[in-house]
Amino acid sequence: MAKIAIVTDSTADLPPHLYSEYGITVVPLLVHFGDEVYRDGVDLSSEGFYAKLTSSNVLPRTSQPSPHDFQVVYEDLVSRSDGVVSIHLSSKLSGTFQSAVIAAGTLKGAPVRVIDGRLASAATGLLVLEAARMARAGAGIDDIVARVEHLIGEMKVFFTVDTLEYLEKNGRIGKATAFLGTLLSIRPLLWIDDGEVAPYEKVRGSRQKILARLVAVAKEHAPAGKKLRAAVIHAVSPDEASVLKDAVERDLACEEIFITTVGPVIGSHAGPGTIAIAFHPVD
Repeated sequence: MAKIAIVTDSTADLPPHLYSEYGITVVPLLVHFGDEVYRDGVDLSSEGFYAKLTSSNVLPRTSQPSPHDFQVVYEDLVSRSDGVVSIHLSSKLSGTFQSAVIAAGTLKGAPVRVIDGRLASAATGLLVLEAARMARAGAGIDDIVARVEHLIGEMKVFFTVDTLEYLEKNGRIGKATAFLGTLLSIRPLLWIDDGEVAPYEKVRGSRQKILARLVAVAKEHAPAGKKLRAAVIHAVSPDEASVLKDAVERDLACEEIFITTVGPVIGSHAGPGTIAIAFHPVD
């Protein structure tokens, strides 16, 4: 039975217990507040990050792990497994994937496969979780890579933010520049399209209205007759996330759904109040 190790980065935003339960190795990105540097999820928790974000006059910035960071991880895992599948944040949003590719290239002939997830946050995390479950069941490296690459095209993630300020200032707004300068009564509904943030539609009205629309859009895109695995992702909005989860469970055929928190790196770009739904069909 093959023993394939699964690697991701800290932007996958899975609930912490799933990393330990499935033996997933996480390589942290970095969060910078001025001269202070923190490893995402290691030196800085989500709770600590948002407290610091609201109290600091400095806008955080982020940076990817170095190729050396990945090389150390890969060398260790290759020495005690039959191969490594490494799944990462969209290359259009970060240099993390490129660092991983460079690191894998230093291990000549080693069975390390690096995948550009072309997604973000727990949408990437759902890919990682699928890979980890396949690895636990004894799947080989080629089958895991094929399944993950298939799911990238099947995954949907829709989200809204309280403000576009963070996406704009951090240069991650992508095609959603079309939403800049809108009236305060207009709320942006966004999605990840071809690896970058893109506008989906503008919703006029209250926060409750856009959250209801978020569920409706997810339902519109859910494949008919198929069970889903889903995640509700939030940045310091646990009550809204709970309500949203209930609505998703009511309106979509979920085999599995969990709530998770937007971590420090994604939170640096999306900001407090971000809330999202990510899902893919089970088969």
